[in-house]
Amino acid sequence: MRTLKLVYRFGRGLLRLASDTFYDLFQYVRWSPLSGPPRSACHLDAYVTMNYHRLEKGLSFRDPRPRFGRATIDELIDQLRQGERFGERLPAKVALSTLASYQEAQEPNARYDKLAAFLDDRPRPADGDLPEEPIGGSKVVTRDEIQASALRDLTAFFRSRHSVRDFDDRDVDMELIERAVDMARFTPSVCNRQATRAHVLSSTEDKQAALSLQNGNRGFSEQIDKVIVVTSDVRSFVSSGERYQSWIDGGMFAMSLVYALHSLGLGTCCLNWSVDWFTDRRLRRAISLPPYERVIMLIAVGHLPERLRVARSTRVPVEDIVVAH
Repeated sequence: MRTLKLVYRFGRGLLRLASDTFYDLFQYVRWSPLSGPPRSACHLDAYVTMNYHRLEKGLSFRDPRPRFGRATIDELIDQLRQGERFGERLPAKVALSTLASYQEAQEPNARYDKLAAFLDDRPRPADGDLPEEPIGGSKVVTRDEIQASALRDLTAFFRSRHSVRDFDDRDVDMELIERAVDMARFTPSVCNRQATRAHVLSSTEDKQAALSLQNGNRGFSEQIDKVIVVTSDVRSFVSSGERYQSWIDGGMFAMSLVYALHSLGLGTCCLNWSVDWFTDRRLRRAISLPPYERVIMLIAVGHLPERLRVARSTRVPVEDIVVAH
């Protein structure tokens, strides 16, 4: 009898795994261009961002190779012309700035005639519309500048962050959330595509709708002032090789956001979104999430009470984590 129960549980788990995997596959196939032609403005933004960032990376080398990236430039010019029907979009503006920076970085005899003709054909912005500095390309920074901001012992900062399950009753101002997101938006992302979004739930109805579908908030959900649903736009990932990238980029952004909130004196608790496909669908319907955004995780946010208890959460020692090769 026990063996039959084990077989049944295994079979049921296998079927759920298959259905959840198919759900993820369908979502990716439905919304990603899969290396094909762009089917939306967002797809085109992804391709444009990939290509201008390739040029930015080349320009950031110590000794950029003359005439590098000609094929990328050709592709980018075609994409920018395709994108004219969508109006002015930020990736296109950054791409044009990057192309101008690329051309200026070339020696006169190495400049690309096709690129020069394309840039000359662009309408010139009025003096008042010119940015103070280019928004694409590369820039020079010094070691002293970086280290002046970065060289500090953050051991106490990292060790002082806890998963908080006891919040006081003060409202969290949206300005604090926006300040934290402003910090987190500098999180690295694949080819700088910045596909992560932060949906902030404030109303009791929205919060309870989301928290009722997540099983890690029982016992303290009523104290949570804000719930942030971190998502990633699948339309920004363009190939089968990037099928997991939404979770990677979204997870990195979520961690940056948690530490940014911590730096502002707020308490947070990371709430995982390891659910089956029909629970994911229920959340989407409950809070009107776009169908092309993949849910990465939920973050509970609130003000810290004067005194609170937290889990000890003993950490694995460094020697069990570091594998020297």
